[in-house]
Amino acid sequence: MRKIARIILWIIGIAFIIIQFLPAEYPETTLVNENDLITTGKVNNEVSEILKTSCYDCHSNETIYPWYSYIAPVKWLVISDIKVGRKELNFSEWQTFEKREQIKILEEISEEVEEDRMPLFIYTIVHGNARLDQDQKKQLISWTEAHTEEIFGE
Repeated sequence: MRKIARIILWIIGIAFIIIQFLPAEYPETTLVNENDLITTGKVNNEVSEILKTSCYDCHSNETIYPWYSYIAPVKWLVISDIKVGRKELNFSEWQTFEKREQIKILEEISEEVEEDRMPLFIYTIVHGNARLDQDQKKQLISWTEAHTEEIFGE
């Protein structure tokens, strides 16, 4: 029985090493994004910090890849989450959205935050500082409402 267990562990170990060499296409990162939401000047420093800490890794082109994002199979999950996150909302492209689309996105942000669907729980396990406390949630929701009104006024 011990021999079988040892063989299985060796197989798992070798498979783990082999999967490290499988290619993975990481979404591109860019630190300078001229169409970024924050560059509009419509975001105060507190909300900007919340967005950078809790949202931007998946919802912008400014993703910071931590060490574990280079280890399979975790890297596949990270890459997938970023691709899906950017497809849903990419703050780096904010100024390319039409005003009605911006308003819709702001409403969705407010709803996602209020109902604790964002940031994703799996993300906050590793990134504890990304968890939103009640005050941060209120700040984000208030900002989305104020910014929506501002867009309507333009």
